[in-house]
Amino acid sequence: MDWLIVKNDFKRNKVINLALLLFMMFSAGLAVLSVIMGVQTFTSISRLYEKAQPPHFLQMHKGEIDQEKIDEFMSDYEGITYWQTITMINVHGESLSVVGKDTYDLSDCRLGIGLVKQNESRDLLLNSEHEKVIIEEGEIGIPVLLKEMYDMKIGDHVLLNYNNVLKEFIIKEFILDAQMNSPMVSSTRILLSNKDFDMLNGKVGENEYLIEAYFTDSKEASNFQTAYENAGLPQNGQAVTYAMIFILSAITDMVTVFVLLLVSALLIIVSFICVKFTIMAALEEEIGEIGTMKAIGLPFAHIRNIYLNKYRILASVGVVIGYILALLTTGIFTNHVRTTFGNMSMSPLAIILSIVVGCLVFLLITYYCKKVLKRIKKVTVVDALVRRKGFHKEKGQIKDGLYKSKKLPVNWLMAIREVFYSFKNWTIVFAVVLIAVIMIMVPINLMNTFEAPEFITYMGSSLEDILIEVENGENLEINYKKVVQVLEDDDAIETYYKYRRVRVQTTNADAELMNLHVDSGDNSGNGLKYISGKAPNGENEIAISYLNSNEIGKNIGDTMVLSYGDRKKEFVLSGIYQGVTSGGYTAKSKYDFSNLTSEKYSFSVNLKDNTVAEEKADQWSEIVGPGVTIYPMEEFINQTLGGVVKQLKTIVFIIVIIGACLVMLITVLFLKLRLAKDLAEVAVLKAIGFPELDIKKQYLVKIGYVSIIGILVGVILTNVLGEKIVNLVLTISGLGVKKVDLVVNPLVLYVLCPLLLLALMQLVTWIVLRTITKYNIISIINE
Repeated sequence: MDWLIVKNDFKRNKVINLALLLFMMFSAGLAVLSVIMGVQTFTSISRLYEKAQPPHFLQMHKGEIDQEKIDEFMSDYEGITYWQTITMINVHGESLSVVGKDTYDLSDCRLGIGLVKQNESRDLLLNSEHEKVIIEEGEIGIPVLLKEMYDMKIGDHVLLNYNNVLKEFIIKEFILDAQMNSPMVSSTRILLSNKDFDMLNGKVGENEYLIEAYFTDSKEASNFQTAYENAGLPQNGQAVTYAMIFILSAITDMVTVFVLLLVSALLIIVSFICVKFTIMAALEEEIGEIGTMKAIGLPFAHIRNIYLNKYRILASVGVVIGYILALLTTGIFTNHVRTTFGNMSMSPLAIILSIVVGCLVFLLITYYCKKVLKRIKKVTVVDALVRRKGFHKEKGQIKDGLYKSKKLPVNWLMAIREVFYSFKNWTIVFAVVLIAVIMIMVPINLMNTFEAPEFITYMGSSLEDILIEVENGENLEINYKKVVQVLEDDDAIETYYKYRRVRVQTTNADAELMNLHVDSGDNSGNGLKYISGKAPNGENEIAISYLNSNEIGKNIGDTMVLSYGDRKKEFVLSGIYQGVTSGGYTAKSKYDFSNLTSEKYSFSVNLKDNTVAEEKADQWSEIVGPGVTIYPMEEFINQTLGGVVKQLKTIVFIIVIIGACLVMLITVLFLKLRLAKDLAEVAVLKAIGFPELDIKKQYLVKIGYVSIIGILVGVILTNVLGEKIVNLVLTISGLGVKKVDLVVNPLVLYVLCPLLLLALMQLVTWIVLRTITKYNIISIINE
């Protein structure tokens, strides 16, 4: 009998049950998909790292090295299991041309390009199957990072033209580089055969050395870096630790996982709202039957299970279909993971956790249904059979408000009055619109933030028109003077600021000696995003990065003693800023540290006309020559964060479609139930002379009024909660960024998104209201 009741209910309420099934399916599917993608991202990176063996500590160095001194230090350092020094030939993008479907060079590539040969056992360059790549003479292995940027194909020809040396290669393989696979890093490596590498070494480019160390515990890398730098070993270049390599590798896909998790959580909330609404609507409609069952002695548990069985079936079918859809669409969302970290089958952990998440969604829905159905327990036989009002008892005086009709059209007055005095009956529409706004706008704002030029201030650099970096090496000071001369002679420049990086010592929270890399200059620290405090103002103040503040254990106003050479100087901590450059461990000061050797120089340039930034960057690059990287800030941001933005755009498009379908389905579901409940009221309105058009107008006004309130509250919550959610995830990630001000597009947030949702809801409302034409007044009144 129970199953017969459920079967008949499915037949009678096809649209409502289908809508419920869809919400349960989408919420379960997205939850499963986000878990699969998160697990696949980390397991893919881990498996790649197992095969490729990237270093736990990497020091890049341009200039001469004393390998014997390096070997001596490494062998004496406790905890080291392996070390090696790799030679990389640095060439410039303009010296590499690709001939395929089109012919182009890599002159616009921001990344430093290095030619290398395959290593023996550690820091290997692999193919998509995680196999060590062997390149023959005349062949070349291109990193996946460059393939994505330029759409290269296997078989394309690559021409190297440098210092009158011309060499042609054929692309044999696209390689996975475990430590240089993110656009956020500064370099990428191209693989040559041993013979071609030896032939080119010393004839083209400039040699750069990768000094790599491995430990029994990768966390030892931070302490090792301090000891290495203090030992006076080669360090004319970037130093990177294993943890930062891992985080930068995963950031693009983890942003996607975060967005999917957020949307799935919101959809689960929508499912709960829909379940509660449909259950209460069904119970109100069948209050007489419930009273009869109670009167003949059926226990509460049995009555509850009659209704609960239906939702158990819906939840189980929805979760199973959602799980299957998640598995079928996983390939679309994990395409970037496969491309960047190699092909791999679904990991057992992903399968197990996805099943667990699917079961959790099912249990949450059924638990919530049980909780809602507890209301049956409070219904008395008298309330159900005599008063016919077992769940909602009317309270208070009836307010007609008709005296205001002179100021407002009657249809508008009646519609707004009903919503205003009985808003509880319309909360499902309000809540779903509110959630849809948050679900759509938070990912859009996140995408706008990554795309905006201002995001560079979260990476530790101020926002200017052109960014110039003088690379470390033997010609550091010469190249620095060249850049200064070019900037001094160019009338197109409005202002420019120069910075030099020096290394000093301080103590961390455990009173252990640690190195601090300080960017010194008159404008140093200005224009950055500060978590607390402000930029240094005067030579006795210093600002440090967020990660350094955690390491050092200092707060705003505390004093710091910096040691450099045989000197010591006390600084007051003025601010804590956010940054990811140099692994996120930097500091800013206006003090010049004149007696210290510079590690690096950088310049930020503002032009009188910023539209010529690209032209000026190309012009200056030709003048100063190699050893200096010059790029317009917009191009730098596009190349650095382009992968994240591209992935987000795909996700945002899907979410907008889901959000639009969400509000339309809920509107249909709600109106179907509402019209069924309002049959008598509609019949009375028709009987006293209201035409069908007026009745339709009233429902359009009701839906529009509730929608506008939901949109307004959704916009407010997006602005208030959106940043808090994003910042919580950033804090957990350990990237060096803790607080981001989301960039809002006012046109999208305040105009396009509200109008889209409002228009869709009014459209489906009008379509559903066509059923009013079929209402027969006499039969309804008689009933």
